[in-house]
Amino acid sequence: MFLSASAKHIAGGEMSYKYLGPGTVSNSGRYLIMLKMYRDCDTDGAKLDPNASISVYANGSSTPFAVKSVPLERTDVITLTTPDPCISNPPRICYEVGNYSFEIELPFTNNGYTVAYQRCCRIDGIFNLMNSAAAGATYSATIPGTAQLQSATNNNSPVFKTSDTVVICANSYFKYDFGSIDIDGDVLVYRFEEAYLGGSTQTPAPATATPPPYSSVSYNFGFSAVQPLGPDVLINPATGMISGTAPNAGIYVITVAVVETRNGMIINVHRKDLHLKVADCQVAAADLEPAYITCDGLTLNFFNKSNSPIIKSYDWDFGIANSSTDVSNLPNPAFTFPAPGNYTISLITNKNDKCSDTATAIAKIYPGFVPAFTVVDACNGVPYTFKDNSTSAFGQVDKWKWDFGNANATNDTANTSNAAYTFTQNGNYTVSLIVGNSIGCSDTIVQQISVGDKPSLIIPNDTVICTIDTLRLTAIGSGTFTWSPNYMISNTGVSNPLVSPDVPTRYTVTVRQASGCENTASVLVDVKSYASLKAGNDTTICLGDSIPLRPVSDAVTYSWSPASMVSNPTAKFTWAKPTGTTRISVLANIGLCQANDGFLVTTVPYPVASAGADTSICFGDKVRLSARGGSKYLWYPGNTLNDQTAQFPIATPYATTDYAVEVYENKGCPKPAYDTVRVTVIPQVKAFAGRDTVAVIGQPLQLLATGGAIYNWSPASFLSNPTIPNPIAKLNDDIKYIVRVSTREGCYAFDTVNVKIYKTPPEIFVPTAFTPNDDNLNDLLIPIPVGIAQLVYFKVYNRYGEMVFSTEEIGKGWNGVYKGRDQGNESFVWHAVGIDYLGNSVFRKGQSTLIR
Repeated sequence: MFLSASAKHIAGGEMSYKYLGPGTVSNSGRYLIMLKMYRDCDTDGAKLDPNASISVYANGSSTPFAVKSVPLERTDVITLTTPDPCISNPPRICYEVGNYSFEIELPFTNNGYTVAYQRCCRIDGIFNLMNSAAAGATYSATIPGTAQLQSATNNNSPVFKTSDTVVICANSYFKYDFGSIDIDGDVLVYRFEEAYLGGSTQTPAPATATPPPYSSVSYNFGFSAVQPLGPDVLINPATGMISGTAPNAGIYVITVAVVETRNGMIINVHRKDLHLKVADCQVAAADLEPAYITCDGLTLNFFNKSNSPIIKSYDWDFGIANSSTDVSNLPNPAFTFPAPGNYTISLITNKNDKCSDTATAIAKIYPGFVPAFTVVDACNGVPYTFKDNSTSAFGQVDKWKWDFGNANATNDTANTSNAAYTFTQNGNYTVSLIVGNSIGCSDTIVQQISVGDKPSLIIPNDTVICTIDTLRLTAIGSGTFTWSPNYMISNTGVSNPLVSPDVPTRYTVTVRQASGCENTASVLVDVKSYASLKAGNDTTICLGDSIPLRPVSDAVTYSWSPASMVSNPTAKFTWAKPTGTTRISVLANIGLCQANDGFLVTTVPYPVASAGADTSICFGDKVRLSARGGSKYLWYPGNTLNDQTAQFPIATPYATTDYAVEVYENKGCPKPAYDTVRVTVIPQVKAFAGRDTVAVIGQPLQLLATGGAIYNWSPASFLSNPTIPNPIAKLNDDIKYIVRVSTREGCYAFDTVNVKIYKTPPEIFVPTAFTPNDDNLNDLLIPIPVGIAQLVYFKVYNRYGEMVFSTEEIGKGWNGVYKGRDQGNESFVWHAVGIDYLGNSVFRKGQSTLIR
């Protein structure tokens, strides 16, 4: 082997044979043994084996008759070159097929021979197999003996006529012809069989195959040897046609067996093992369910199972005779049928197109199927009885599947219309019934039941009646009822007797079932000779507020008025919202006993609060706030106020602040009203007149102030305009300018700038030495421009001509460090270029000495 022996590359195979004629010795025959090995062209792994070790066993013997090392004769490439144009996103299908063959002479025996080749491993991720990456394969053929052939000596394997490049799209209907030709004229029957295991990861290419029988691969849940593509795909036993709805996209192993029968006797089973690709593609097909049914109306929703993007049009016909309106062009239409019955619907996709397709289905319209069931109550350890009460307007209700919801049992089901089940543990159980009828309707209903030691029994809560009243007591349960005591009661043996006690009496009821289960409960009927009632005391509230209604009473029913002002006029405890001064009244009843009471609610309007108009102040200033509308005030926040409770406090906020005021008055409304005033604080004016500077006598100097919107310079002498931020000064002597910077709201601040006048032409001064020792004295080699409006550059070079520093900013200089290292004592050359206020260039150069 020239690649990893256990590489995962097998994609199927087939062992077959031809009878060539009599052998060179008597009672023998010559056979051509043929092996086809399939490899997916796109699979990473080993190539086809250059030699295949094929074993021949006489059936019944565990010792090989012969073992042949058969060289690879040729490799055929089978590929899908022209996919169906009506399939979108068609997959690439390509197999390398290795062909191995050899001739062998075999003595005729009763039991015949088995020829086998074993190999590991199949490709990874086969959808219907468990642990497919470690699964090997066995490809075998059986040469029947004279006992099967009934003294004949010849047989040939059937030859499959299938194309191995069929396209199968996930969840779509497909057909795959696995039919074959048998030159011997034997009767052929087709079936799915298990795929065989073979070589292992420890012995991927056995030198000698093991004798039969061979072990089956393990199938994943939902798949099996006879359903390798799931329950929706079948093989026609007479033709070998595989058809059905494909499973999800993936790779699947299928093994098709052809059973050869001659003279009524099975003489051979020929097998082909293949890995099928189910692709994520779509067929432009009209693909319908065989039948649709509705059991609760006349309307059905339809959809085409194919979602291929190649489908451009839909033509539905819902099968109404002599109708031209029972059609639709929608992909997923709904249609309401005129009457119950069966209708043949049809769908044409891409009508009059090369990718057109037609499908029909039956629509069954049988409304009036109503599932229902009842439960006869019992208790723990006693059978509960379940009765189906389902009705059907069409057909007969004839299918039942009960599930009594016992998670700890496996026998909690039944398939009869009526059923009984005994629960052995208390708890809540969900009982479900799947019920169906003879025409295909089916539905599921569920009901919760509670199982306890006693049957269910529900009676009213304790209550009260008037001495002249009669009260009906109602008990809910199943069984026979017995009430006690037999005092002022109409009937002690019914579930709902009438009682009229004249003294407080506790009535007890017992429910007994035929099963022996029983339960007991009681209710106290208190008796009053009158209804007590105190509605409440007169009170005062703020207009618009609600007031709780909390009467002191033993009554049973209540009626409040005026009802329009009460949230729930019949509740004992509720709320009222008067629209003005009002008397709230309540009528209270204990049966026929009645009482009436009320109280006066006086409403007082809320105060009308005013915190004054919003205002603005400069940073650091104070402002007096002004509240109106009451007799008592409370301001928030209070940390920047001189008096939080004053009507006119003084505020000193440092940032814009919303001041809220609570306003109280003494007219009877105990609650405050609120208002808010905003004091906007203009940010502090940060006046800046510019850094102190130097100028040359007679040269213009541009001043520049910032920080506000309005500027005033003084003295105004020698300035082009003292009311702009950037006036031009032309000076002969030193001077100090003061600028007042103001906001548009009137807030202001001052700053100064000193101007020193040199009586020289514009110049760039650079010291001849500097001492960068961090003592804040002469630490930088820095240019000092005089009369210079712009520094074009200042550059410093060492003795090797390397530029060690460069800047274009006035006020920046070199600290004697180059490439992260302090430079030693030596001289450095500098160049400087500036532009004066008249636009003239000033170039200077020189040397400066670094001293440490």
